[in-house]
Amino acid sequence: MGSEGRGGNFGIVTSLEFALYPITHVYGGNLFYAVEKAEEVLELYARWSEDLPEEVTSAVAFLNVPPMPDIPEPLRGRSVITVRFCYTGEGLEEMGEELLAPWRELGESKIGEPIMDTFGVMPYEMMDMISMDPVDPLGAYGHSEMLRDLSPETQETLVKLAGAESNSPLILLEARQLGGALSRPPADLNPMGRSDARFILNGIGATFSPEMAQAVQAYLAYVAEAVEPHASGAQYVNFMDLDGATPERVKAAYSQGDWDRLVELKGRRDPENLFRFNRNIPPSSVAV
Repeated sequence: MGSEGRGGNFGIVTSLEFALYPITHVYGGNLFYAVEKAEEVLELYARWSEDLPEEVTSAVAFLNVPPMPDIPEPLRGRSVITVRFCYTGEGLEEMGEELLAPWRELGESKIGEPIMDTFGVMPYEMMDMISMDPVDPLGAYGHSEMLRDLSPETQETLVKLAGAESNSPLILLEARQLGGALSRPPADLNPMGRSDARFILNGIGATFSPEMAQAVQAYLAYVAEAVEPHASGAQYVNFMDLDGATPERVKAAYSQGDWDRLVELKGRRDPENLFRFNRNIPPSSVAV
């Protein structure tokens, strides 16, 4: 399609190709534990997640669950830590239960039974229930960092930030596993930019009042400082709030080669940086 803009006709022609997969059902869910079990859960999760097949997306998350009536009663108003994953390979229920075996066996002997277990086969269109993202708009601030690993030191930092004694105002602090194609060097421009991180940490706090907004922003700054020794230095542009999209953080979301290509393209198509109210890539004349 062509578009008119300052500086003349950009004449941009864009072609996108999507690969679709015949997935009708997935196996997934959550194991919820009391936040006091965070050390044990993180230790087991770090070992368990090392050998997962590429058909699995997994995460471990601290949640401060709001006391809302539509929340299941066992979780309502509680602070918990949850292990979650989604499996899309062959033999959904059989393989899904096999993947859960360490949590059913070693987990129950060392951690105890979960508060809730929601795992099972579900239609593909319901898999958003795994991450429990709100379906209605929600005022919130967020911050993300790419973590090199979940070493004992990283685990200790996460417990300090969101464990039982943290008094965290965040509703979520999640370490989501990266792997599969994301762990291999991309053949072309790639939204991950770099592949040296094994997890992405995402913190989110609701902001129902100016006071809550200030508390959340201050705590997210504290999170960023605390995890810096464990961070890879790369960034993920899709989890980058506009308020935190500094030139340095945006550049860190791309490999040097991809960044150079995008800066050169911006210089040719938008030399005056008209389209800048985003995760901005400036033209070469003002590039960082």
